Amino acid sequence: MNETAARAQGARLQGWCFVTRKYPPAVGGMERLSYELTTRLSSRVPVTVVAMQPRAMRLPGFLVIAAIRLFVGCATRRVTLVHLGDAVLAPLALIPRAFGLPTVVTLHGLDVVHGSAVYRIWRKLFLRGFDHYVCNSEATLAAATAAGVPAERTSVIGVGVDVPEPLPVPATRDMNCLLFVGRLVRRKGLAWFVADVLPALAARHPGLYVAVLGDGPERASIIAAAQRAGVQDRLRWLGALSDADKAAWLARAAICVMPNVQVENDLEGYGIVALEGAAAGCAVVAADIDGLRAAVDDGRSGTLVPSADASAWIRALDARLCDASATIRAGEAAREHVRENRGWNEIIDAHERLFARIAAEATLRCAR
Repeated sequence: MNETAARAQGARLQGWCFVTRKYPPAVGGMERLSYELTTRLSSRVPVTVVAMQPRAMRLPGFLVIAAIRLFVGCATRRVTLVHLGDAVLAPLALIPRAFGLPTVVTLHGLDVVHGSAVYRIWRKLFLRGFDHYVCNSEATLAAATAAGVPAERTSVIGVGVDVPEPLPVPATRDMNCLLFVGRLVRRKGLAWFVADVLPALAARHPGLYVAVLGDGPERASIIAAAQRAGVQDRLRWLGALSDADKAAWLARAAICVMPNVQVENDLEGYGIVALEGAAAGCAVVAADIDGLRAAVDDGRSGTLVPSADASAWIRALDARLCDASATIRAGEAAREHVRENRGWNEIIDAHERLFARIAAEATLRCAR
């Protein structure tokens, strides 16, 4: 069989299986990517999804169920390519590999650098032998290659966003509202922000408050930092909200802040909130760190500020808060930029081309 015929056969046999432990109804960047990737590709090629439901099972049970489904799919040749949603699932690649089928894994950042001794052994044993590794940003790529992933078998494909239709009336924004969206963990930088940045801003803008959309293990530390800084009354705790409520807050807030700080073995692989904020026409100010550099086109879809530089953050946010019309214009420009450059179709196209090539190359190898 010649190469052209093999590629054609690979295109016909696109029974692709996606295994993910991050999927709706759970919310988050990894969940969004898994959902968009599988649902949009399913309209183009045959796709099987094996997704973990966190409320119904834990990871060990899911690994067993996924292994059984993979074995059956591979043994019956209904599966021609397997994609694993993150490095934690890497042991499952042993099954399709035993059948000579190609495997691809997406790396998100934390799944590469997590510092647990057990996980380091896990990663060393199983994060190897993949036909291809998809990284969500250059920061994740650098971490992956440092961990031994072969650079020649990697690609960087980011995350997309849906941009809703423009509102029929000009946007109105609460210029007293800074919005934080995310899990309350140390790398998100909210404790640092309320201690080192918010007091100075609050002194200049008496009505200013930070709406905190999210929850997590650092909430108590953030509250304590705010109390020490005397700004506890400037925080409004929204908790974990639905996508619709999140969209409403992004349409209301003056600025979406992402004040991430460097934390050892805890990488921010991308930062999908930056895209969501820009898509909603909300000005985004984010730390110039890790994968946030991939999510924010500085000066186009948002503003990057040096991480943990309080003076720079105070200047950047004060300038935005003092000029409402310029801030609204910046948000609208960001919206148009992500509409033109960060749509889901381009992201899905890139994945489809990659998967089709990997499947075709595997078919060609089998034909030789």
